Amino acid sequence: MRGNRGLDDDRTTAEPNGRTTDDLNDLNDRTTDGRATAGEPSAADEPLVAADAAVDYRARWEVVQQGFVDDPRNAVSEADKLVDDVLKNLADGFDRQHQDLEQQWSNGEPSTEDLRSALQRYRAFFQRLLTL
Repeated sequence: MRGNRGLDDDRTTAEPNGRTTDDLNDLNDRTTDGRATAGEPSAADEPLVAADAAVDYRARWEVVQQGFVDDPRNAVSEADKLVDDVLKNLADGFDRQHQDLEQQWSNGEPSTEDLRSALQRYRAFFQRLLTL
């Protein structure tokens, strides 16, 4: 006869693939926005644009705005170029982060723990992409 399992029961339930419910629950040890918890570094914690690049982009934007009075068409053209530069910077950064994620698990024979950690990092990265 089966006993009642309480909330404080230490046992876990095995899934058909050999994983336990604890393994699957570990994948949820993140904040709701996908960032790592308890000091675990994550690609989702990196700034989207480096601080020095952001300063440069803001300075360029000020020049664009100031130029509008004298030459509105050129100001809009420069704004378009600036936005294009920012988008390229973002795309390059996301490509690098994606490559870093892939290299963390695709070389050799990673352990199940390594793969679990990789999936957590992918989830954080995925959530970040969807919140842009």
